[in-house]
Amino acid sequence: MDPRVLIVDDDPEMVQLVQEVLEMLPCGVLVASDGETALHLLREEVAAAREVDAVLLDVVMPGADGFRILEAMKADPLLEQIPVILITALDSVVNKARGLRMGADDYVTKPFDPQELFARIGVVLRIRRTEQLLRQRNQELAALNEINRLVSSSLDLDQVLMLALRGLERVVEADALALVLNDEEMGAWVIRTARSPEGTWLEGRVVPVAEEGAIAKALATFEPVLQTAVPTGFWQTALEMGPLDLLCVPLMTHEETVGLLVVLGQAGSLDVDSVPLLRHIAAMVAIAVDNARLYGELAAFADELERSQSQLIQAEKMAAVGRLAASIAHEVNNPLQAIQNSLHLSLHPSLSESDQRRYLGLAQQEINRLVQIVRRMLDFYRPASDVMEAIDINKSVEDALAIANKRLQQAKIQVVAHLAAEPLLVWGTPNQLTQVFLNIIINAIEALPEGGTFWVGTAYHPEREQVVAAFRDSGLGITPEVREHLFEPFFTTKPTGTGLGLAISYRIVERHRGAIDVENPPGRGATFIVRLPRYREGG
Repeated sequence: MDPRVLIVDDDPEMVQLVQEVLEMLPCGVLVASDGETALHLLREEVAAAREVDAVLLDVVMPGADGFRILEAMKADPLLEQIPVILITALDSVVNKARGLRMGADDYVTKPFDPQELFARIGVVLRIRRTEQLLRQRNQELAALNEINRLVSSSLDLDQVLMLALRGLERVVEADALALVLNDEEMGAWVIRTARSPEGTWLEGRVVPVAEEGAIAKALATFEPVLQTAVPTGFWQTALEMGPLDLLCVPLMTHEETVGLLVVLGQAGSLDVDSVPLLRHIAAMVAIAVDNARLYGELAAFADELERSQSQLIQAEKMAAVGRLAASIAHEVNNPLQAIQNSLHLSLHPSLSESDQRRYLGLAQQEINRLVQIVRRMLDFYRPASDVMEAIDINKSVEDALAIANKRLQQAKIQVVAHLAAEPLLVWGTPNQLTQVFLNIIINAIEALPEGGTFWVGTAYHPEREQVVAAFRDSGLGITPEVREHLFEPFFTTKPTGTGLGLAISYRIVERHRGAIDVENPPGRGATFIVRLPRYREGG
């Protein structure tokens, strides 16, 4: 648009001369014959969002002189940025200095050469245009920074798109905005997020790419496409509007189009000047979309990995139960036999009342023993849970020893236990820690085929604030080659082993913010040490 200049002068001949000079620029001209009229006219133009790019202001006028009008303009926040050139016959240095101090941009003395006035007005308008462009670029840069901040603040795809549109609304004047993404599952381009007039619906609709020339061209060329005054089509029907300007900007990542930024406005409202800004915005949004999608895929993978680990833990529990199945059956069968015999004897007709009570008491003891065995097995068999609580590590060790008790007896292994007298609290999942200790015990049983001794101890390490559980067997120990791979998944030296027991135990202890290690002194068997941070109430 051509610049617009206001001439403020009470001399019609001077106004005519200045108008002739301005026609050479060219520019639009406004005229006021006195200062008050000029101020009123300027305020009207600003209120109507019509730019006035310069004011040629006569100093000597009836009523308020040019200095007072200049002062009033510089005191008004809406007018202070408009350049002012003073025109007057007062050529004293004092008057010139006064005007420049008050904020005038230049000073022309009557009579003047039209070429001089032409040159001075041209300089002021160029400076004005440069300042406007600089302010616009600063506003765009601020908007870009804000949009970048918004879309970088989240890794949730829907929130990223919503924040991107919120930022776009601040810098783009349009009737509707839409972000269209490629839905690979549907094999279609779908409007994921949109801002449209009230009563219209865009989100979730499939865009018929083949029927929309601007979108098809943008996808084919990877470049922004502007179509003006498009009479009919998908967008016109969806928005219930007439001819539309349509601007499509591809969202590109890794030389691939992942979506489109679509700007829609009434015919004549969009132009190519907004393309560079929208291209930058589209680049930022594309990166944010790509990051959000990668994060979503990573989160889904992490969830799947967590489920797989839980299944492996449960599977290894089943394997451990299988290896102990015979001894567990024997462990349950003994109390049942004792109960059966006690009840049979207590029903003998010749039995005294005191003997009846004694046999019933024995049956009660065996029932309690059976209940404890079953409870321990149910607690251990329960599916892995992420629920953490304060637990006594001594109890987890005792439960593991109780579950493996019959197998230890059958293997002729003497258990020497030195558990701490006081509770050793850790923050963890009870059945998972029991599983760790049971895996270590089973490994010790299999390392002592001819029987031997198995030492178990728990203690508190005050300097490290750690609870320690140690398990040592009197076997031959572990070779350096085996020790190097001991905690690797699927590594086993046993023909029927799964190779998951110690690997899963390692992951469980690691998840409890602890560590598991093995010591292998020559000729002294293997010692497994589990270290866990001690639980303290309130932190």
